[in-house]
Amino acid sequence: MNTEKYSEEKKFEIRTYGFTELALLYNPTLQPGSAANALRRWINYNPKLIAALEEAGWLKGQRKLTPLQTEQVRRFLGEP
Repeated sequence: MNTEKYSEEKKFEIRTYGFTELALLYNPTLQPGSAANALRRWINYNPKLIAALEEAGWLKGQRKLTPLQTEQVRRFLGEP
């Protein structure tokens, strides 16, 4: 088995994500709405993450996260 190819498939890509799409990467066993609620709670309970997201142009209720905002989520929560 080619492990290099396998690790490339699993690598988290920093790009624009829909909020629910990103939430499902962090919570793959949950339904989409529940995954989004969980990610929203994680963000709301982390003032430093909120500050970093706002500095990156994030507005509460935003449906898409830019690559810079996605990077901030990854920085604080780790890779999904």
